[in-house]
Amino acid sequence: MTSLVCGIHHVGINVPDLEAGRRFYETVFGFEVIGVDNWDEGNADVNAYVGMDESSADSYMLRGANTYLEIWRYRTPPSRFSAADRRASDHGYTHLCFQVNDFDAVLEKFLAAGGSLIKPLTDARPGGAKIHYCRDPFGNIIELLEMPEKSITRLGNLPGIAEEGARAAPTGRYYALENGRFEGMRDKATLPGAE
Repeated sequence: MTSLVCGIHHVGINVPDLEAGRRFYETVFGFEVIGVDNWDEGNADVNAYVGMDESSADSYMLRGANTYLEIWRYRTPPSRFSAADRRASDHGYTHLCFQVNDFDAVLEKFLAAGGSLIKPLTDARPGGAKIHYCRDPFGNIIELLEMPEKSITRLGNLPGIAEEGARAAPTGRYYALENGRFEGMRDKATLPGAE
């Protein structure tokens, strides 16, 4: 049977501070900005596909190894609850897992950048993997996972987005969408906080 699903393209995370979200995921996981998007209230087309009335938002599309991550800050409507109130046992999407090659190094960066542990670390190694649930600075549950050395799903053994390249933004550039319309490619030096 042929699958109609190619794979998961990206995960979207809504954060209260867009720039802090971008810096966190760039610093800890090495994501890079490949696009920006925004729209204002009154954009009927965007409101139709996001399923809300009178929404407005700003976002970054980030590229990492084998995945994209979309960081959002909705200006309207306001969020109804805090991600920090969510538990892994709650219904709905509960966490995002990043597979890493050096659990201890990533955890150190994660904590230094403002992330936190939900519970203290243990020595449990299910199937030989290092695994722990944490929270990013905005309360979202993030699972860190290091697969055993000989695992076929260990990073480095997986082809993916890092090799895709055909439609990706060139190094040092990102695409810009403004109010739901493509506005062209821009230099990363124009991003807030760029050096």
